[in-house]
Amino acid sequence: MLRFYTAIIEKAKDGFGVFFPDLPGCTSFGRSQEEAATNAFAAAQAHVALSLEYGDTLPEPRPLDEIPAQRGVKEKARLMVPVEIAEEPVRVNISLPGAALEALDRTAKELSLSRSGAIAYLALEREAKPNSRTRR
Repeated sequence: MLRFYTAIIEKAKDGFGVFFPDLPGCTSFGRSQEEAATNAFAAAQAHVALSLEYGDTLPEPRPLDEIPAQRGVKEKARLMVPVEIAEEPVRVNISLPGAALEALDRTAKELSLSRSGAIAYLALEREAKPNSRTRR
């Protein structure tokens, strides 16, 4: 199932911050508005995946025009970000070299995510970036 959540891009000191009024705690950043929009997609996907993994109920997204402007926010753009909602997480068993697992654990810690959340975040972030796909 696909849902569209509103992302608000705001001017920040060194770039552009992103927040989702209907996904509390879900934020992102980019040095340009384009980078902020790309990162918003990965952030929303990872946030939703983790929420579902932990059994949290996702709020229904409000229509774009029903989200009021927030005081003190230097809003630059509003985006509708598509988020794939899986009914249930799929359990997989993977094998990794020890060094890769250590790197995954460091990354998960830096992102404040579980191993599963870090894998989902990194995969979705890569997929969202232009020219990130390579053909073999």
